[in-house]
Amino acid sequence: MAEELSGQTPIFGGSTGGLLTKAYREEKYVITWTSPKEQVFEMPTGGSAIMRQGPNKLELPRKEYCIALGGQQLRAKMRITDYKIYRVYPNGEVQYLHPSDGVFPEKVNEGRQKVGYIDRNIGKNPDPAKLKFSDTKTYEATTPRSSEAGKGTQDTKSGSLPRQGIEM
Repeated sequence: MAEELSGQTPIFGGSTGGLLTKAYREEKYVITWTSPKEQVFEMPTGGSAIMRQGPNKLELPRKEYCIALGGQQLRAKMRITDYKIYRVYPNGEVQYLHPSDGVFPEKVNEGRQKVGYIDRNIGKNPDPAKLKFSDTKTYEATTPRSSEAGKGTQDTKSGSLPRQGIEM
């Protein structure tokens, strides 16, 4: 079922670029947002455009361009938080991409699964040199439990030079 995306296209003078041929064979990306006023913004592909007051719709060749426009321009500079990113296939099928659960990735959502989370601080990370030939990845290693863990190995008495002017 093809969902119809609505909105006006921003006023853009054009550039030497454009949608890639991939957009017609594979997919293209659409970002939609609502602007409280007509204002100038920087296009992620170069140049500047004027967004229209009310709903706007912009087609871009890559998802990264949509995320850059939404995060750096709309949210950070213009305080527009209602943008949505879609993937549009050549057959007209529309897939909603971002923010997938309605909350931006930087925010904590109660139901969101933690991905790649290891419950330790950076000081408890294992020494990669000790795991080098063990077939254990540093992110899979358990935290050291010995009393020597986290202590420095440099001996202050032997091997260190005294400060100048201080006799030991």
